[in-house]
Amino acid sequence: MRQILIYMRRILILVAFFALIGVAIGYLARRTAFIFGCKPVWFYIGYTLALVGAFVFTFGGASAWSCNPVCHILFCIFSTLLGVLLYLIIVMVVVDIVQLFAHFPAKVFGLVVGGLTLILCVGGIINAFTPRLTPATVELSGLRQPVRAVQLTDTHLGHFRGRRHVRRLVDMVNAANPDIIFFTGDCFESPYNLNAETVEPLRQLKAPVYFVSGNHDGYVSIDSVKSLLRQVGVRVLETEVVEDCGLQIVGLDYMRADEHDGNSMHAPVGDATIESVSRELIHKGDLPLVVLHHNPCGGEYLEKAEVDLYLAGHTHGGQLYPLIWVNDKVFRFNRGLYQLGNMQIYTSCGSGTFGPPMRIGTRSEVTVLELRPGE
Repeated sequence: MRQILIYMRRILILVAFFALIGVAIGYLARRTAFIFGCKPVWFYIGYTLALVGAFVFTFGGASAWSCNPVCHILFCIFSTLLGVLLYLIIVMVVVDIVQLFAHFPAKVFGLVVGGLTLILCVGGIINAFTPRLTPATVELSGLRQPVRAVQLTDTHLGHFRGRRHVRRLVDMVNAANPDIIFFTGDCFESPYNLNAETVEPLRQLKAPVYFVSGNHDGYVSIDSVKSLLRQVGVRVLETEVVEDCGLQIVGLDYMRADEHDGNSMHAPVGDATIESVSRELIHKGDLPLVVLHHNPCGGEYLEKAEVDLYLAGHTHGGQLYPLIWVNDKVFRFNRGLYQLGNMQIYTSCGSGTFGPPMRIGTRSEVTVLELRPGE
């Protein structure tokens, strides 16, 4: 019965989503026709084709065909266009509200809408490709001495990011002088740039690196991603436990929270879950227990297993307004540091993007975690 309700909910969400898309296309077509002083019929067709192309190429970016040079160019164009259309309609609605009182001529209306949309999108692109160090302090019971950890996540290497982006991240991480590095998944988002040259700069990292896979790594080729990372000295954890820097580190493969979880994107069904794995987690001595998992789900099970710190990514913090508000409803731990009982959770926004190569309302980040002894 629960599964039926989940499926019904998904169907209702899809129906509402496509209804909203239809309304948006109609609104854009009519207002664009107002700007140019013509009939909206061709704009209906144009916006529909633009959105179809944007969805096809954006969500098909992990496919082998997207590596074709022509498809790669189309992917970059249409993924960017998806963000442009999002902010075009937001800006148009806002200016339309002002228009009720200001009564702009059609040309002025078009220039204001076009100019504001351009500023937002260019600013969002610059912001997305300017990763910053984000500090956070976490006290851990049982920690014998301070540890500086860096968390990388959601680099989304592929069409928009390659070796140069990795080189930049490596320089940032080394400048932070960490004792240990945690990489919580979604290293790649596309077979494009999936090669040894792209990840070669990771050899220059000056601290041990522990990696767990994300959903996009699975879309691309989980075996290939893990193999490339191992070749450059990254320790890939596959639901196993290691000790380093006075920490007991548990690296989990990408999995669902429990057997009823319908929100973990394309996690393997019928395999291990965080609920089942958490029953086997046992503290070794008095070492703090740190769990790495791509999606910040299943926290309630890990808290019961006396985990001290849970590190994740996946959410991008919402990446773009107004999607941040949606994420806050979908993900209990969307971005930043949270407390759940005696366990602390940190969800990083990550240093990459999915879909539009833009960030508005969030920032691309590399997290520097100051782990300190605490009660």
